[in-house]
Amino acid sequence: MKITQLLTEETIILNLDATSKQQVLEELTGQLEQAGKLVDRQAFLKDILTRENQSTTGIGEGIAIPHAKSVAVDAPAIAFGRSEHGLDYESLDGQPAHLFFMIAASEGAN
Repeated sequence: MKITQLLTEETIILNLDATSKQQVLEELTGQLEQAGKLVDRQAFLKDILTRENQSTTGIGEGIAIPHAKSVAVDAPAIAFGRSEHGLDYESLDGQPAHLFFMIAASEGAN
């Protein structure tokens, strides 16, 4: 599968409204739902938060990669969001995150 099949115009937000980690996760999950990639938005958000509670996906250098495998995913996808001002994402380097790549994988995906 090519990244162009996973990351499409419908799953991109160039100017996020979010000002917190929770809000960015909700906003990107909503974008995936609008793009028809999820069968259950709340269930996917719960799976993302469960993964995030294990350890932050804020890898540093202004980048976060929240991800989850979930039965709530209808079609594998990547949502991208950009925050011009950045926000506290509890990143490993303690710096604000600006670029967010949310990976939605089907529970049965390899």
